[in-house]
Amino acid sequence: MTRYEQELRKLFDGSGLMDRPQYSGRVCVGELGKDLRVRAEFFSAHVADQYDAIRLTVLNRKEGVVDRTLLQFKDVWGKKPVPSNPNFRSGVMPHLWDDHGDVDWYVYHPSAADYDSLRQAIGQYLSMFRERTPEWAQDGPKLVFICAPLRGDVEKNIEFARQKAQEVFADGDIPICPHLLFPPITDPKHPEQDKKVKEMSLRLLESCQQLNVYGPIWTDDMWKHIYRAGDLGIPVMTDQKAIGRTPPRRSGRKER
Repeated sequence: MTRYEQELRKLFDGSGLMDRPQYSGRVCVGELGKDLRVRAEFFSAHVADQYDAIRLTVLNRKEGVVDRTLLQFKDVWGKKPVPSNPNFRSGVMPHLWDDHGDVDWYVYHPSAADYDSLRQAIGQYLSMFRERTPEWAQDGPKLVFICAPLRGDVEKNIEFARQKAQEVFADGDIPICPHLLFPPITDPKHPEQDKKVKEMSLRLLESCQQLNVYGPIWTDDMWKHIYRAGDLGIPVMTDQKAIGRTPPRRSGRKER
């Protein structure tokens, strides 16, 4: 696996930004809907072999290019300080440097928060093109996705999710609860199985008409479901008026 693919996987694997991502060299290609595809690639905006941007191209498989944009790391992250390196007292503009095939971040390595902010910027752009789920007719029970924490005290969290699913059932809707579906048949400590569970959970969400978010702290995996719901136009409901993390600008939360 090349360094480019490693970095692209950090951005897109399990992110919900695109469906069925495929990787080749500096490029990742995935689906946004029935006919829409997106191509994401590391791009050198200024100096050859210094990849300081992600170029996104939205394509219709029948009609070709729909739109294209360039997300430069300096615009998303700004200039980054590197206090441990006296050669860059004023900071550095983040970029991947391809030094005759030896590829790595130059001086500054992005943090988890940096990757998250870049994913949010990519998601905001792609949300304009993703094909929306049609509105559900309001004359019958809804499919309601149960979004709750799992990691930590797993048994306690599964019981918490079961109680919330029971509440949704009592209200006359159909609870879709991955916490009850996958643990009996998968091993969360197995990396490949855990990855599949996350991807399948996002696919289950696509068929739902509402996302219910439970608990005072929203985990990274929960945020991925919230982002995906926002992209698909699925209403997001929560039992919390105050949460443990600052929501993204485009979360579109509604209070229960």
